Amino acid sequence: MMKITGCLTDVVRVGHDESITGIHIVLRLQTDAGVEGISYISRLHDAAPAALKVLQIYAERIIGMDPLAPEAIEDRLLLRGRPLPWFEARAASAIDVALWDIRGKAAGQPVYKLLGGFRDRVPCYASWRVEPSADLDKVAQSAQRHVANGFTAMKCHLGPLSLPRVVEHMRVLREAVGDNVDIMVDVNQLWSVKQAITFTRALAPYHPYWLEDATSNVDFGGLRQVSEALDIPTCAGETYFTIASFRPLIEGRCVDIVMVDQDLGLSGALKVAHMAEIYGLKVVPHLATEILAHLIAGISNGLTVEYYPWAMPLFREVPPVENGMLVLSDRPGLGLELDPDALSKYRCDI
Repeated sequence: MMKITGCLTDVVRVGHDESITGIHIVLRLQTDAGVEGISYISRLHDAAPAALKVLQIYAERIIGMDPLAPEAIEDRLLLRGRPLPWFEARAASAIDVALWDIRGKAAGQPVYKLLGGFRDRVPCYASWRVEPSADLDKVAQSAQRHVANGFTAMKCHLGPLSLPRVVEHMRVLREAVGDNVDIMVDVNQLWSVKQAITFTRALAPYHPYWLEDATSNVDFGGLRQVSEALDIPTCAGETYFTIASFRPLIEGRCVDIVMVDQDLGLSGALKVAHMAEIYGLKVVPHLATEILAHLIAGISNGLTVEYYPWAMPLFREVPPVENGMLVLSDRPGLGLELDPDALSKYRCDI
């Protein structure tokens, strides 16, 4: 039986191509068979030291366990049914993802096949460089560059803007990319229910593809009210980091598209995806492009993948984009190889 023997961690600060520069903790989970599982977690800010300490504690707690027994490991970590502080959930997710990488490598199969193997390429959208700016010409040029680089969809975050500026931003994007490119709108829970309805209706001439996080993530009634009032799909879920948190969202049909974050781990995200499937809902991921693309490729109700490149310099090779599709390799595990030079270059203290 293969056994977990320990871990290595690196804290890095890296961004890419005008994406936000973020702190990432990179995990390498080691085994006595020489098979190493990798993962990373992000968006840590001031909690990075606490997350790193928890991650190391969790890794020590599972030394000697079989990495091919994920439910037993979850039990050892005392995670089942217990709500965790967000940074603990994020640390646990790193362990879970690294375990999937190990299982894929041990089986000689890519993770998306172990998750269901629905397909090996998934639609994706560019989620950076087209944010609100005083320089709308630059925004238009960035949008056109995304299209030239193979993207057929993109997303902007418009929550803080006034109604005239929301409409103007969408007009510029639509005129820049034409009618055949999807444009998603994310407002990060910053609108009231009535704002969400009014603002989104005003965007109708520019055909937004979806409205994300329309209002407070705990206002399930409000989310449902927005969904029922609009003609376009609604999307939410990135801020929930327990499986149970998704139950009222899904059972109440509060949105049309369920968004999962890596905070759930691949195991938790898969369970949420199956819950959503029962209700006929599509699933999309939040960030962690290189990892969560495997989930969307594995399941039948996966819709598209958010392409955000801030961690991509850490890897020797990342999945390419071809005609709007993220193409996954057939390499075992996550198909990712860390670049030691990049880890050294971007390593930082916390």
